[in-house]
Amino acid sequence: MRRPIIALLMLLGALLLAGCQTDLPLKDLKNRYGSGASRYLPMDGIEVHWRDEGPSDAPVLLLLHGTASSLHTWDGWVAELTPRWRVVRLDLPGFGLTGPHPSEDYSTAAMIDFLDRFVKAAGLQRFAIAGNSLGGQYAWRFALRHPERVNALILIDAAGYPMRLDGPGTLGLRLARFPVISDLLRLAPVEGFTRSGLLAVYGDRSKVGDDLVARHAELMLRPGNRAALSMRARNADPRDESWKQLPRITVPTLVIWGERDTWIPPEFGRRFAQDIPGARLIAYPELGHVPMEEDPVRTARDVATFLQARDIGR
Repeated sequence: MRRPIIALLMLLGALLLAGCQTDLPLKDLKNRYGSGASRYLPMDGIEVHWRDEGPSDAPVLLLLHGTASSLHTWDGWVAELTPRWRVVRLDLPGFGLTGPHPSEDYSTAAMIDFLDRFVKAAGLQRFAIAGNSLGGQYAWRFALRHPERVNALILIDAAGYPMRLDGPGTLGLRLARFPVISDLLRLAPVEGFTRSGLLAVYGDRSKVGDDLVARHAELMLRPGNRAALSMRARNADPRDESWKQLPRITVPTLVIWGERDTWIPPEFGRRFAQDIPGARLIAYPELGHVPMEEDPVRTARDVATFLQARDIGR
């Protein structure tokens, strides 16, 4: 009990010093972070922020971002891949401009059901699916449930194995797991947590600029997102053993990993490559937890090579 009490006192002190931080108006955030390519798909009682870019008749690549991120994490990949692929990306429920889900159910099973409804509503029939971190976990769980729809799987520093979340920059996520503390986090200033988190997930800290921090922090202030993050953290099931089903994955799989990942260490990339039959692993010695952001050109080209070698692409 001592550690949660200390954490609570630290958080209370931070709130007293910095003051509570209110949410930002959704309209202003849409003007700032929506673009001409942005679409809003009405489903499940919310409007899902998504983008559909590239040739309409090209093979489809569906991209899923990680915790406290948004579809913007894929900007570099979109620039590299859209000449050949139709790239679809979205803000998952509880993140970005999509915001909280009315059910308040952020379990992995509920999110796979959500993705199933999304791809049907978006008219996607068969596609390659790629995910980073939490989005990686959703990607491989979706491939297990719907192998008939997935023609390739790309895991980028993916979650899914049991592990301790105690790396640098994870304080906010760890605090969100505790009752009372998670409620206070809904009012806490987010920039400090955001900056420390981004510095931790990048292998090259010099790439973490003020604009990057501002985007992550402001999208966290989308009404409902802080509450959703707390709910997601508190509802995580430490007894989940879905990872034991990984050997059942039959689609071609590429695992890519930043060797400087302090959130999900490289050993887990090697486990994915070992547990998924025929999976290929590419490691980047100088990159961190979000290699597609740090080096979008090289990582996207490796993905393109993988897909083309399996005749997924024109």
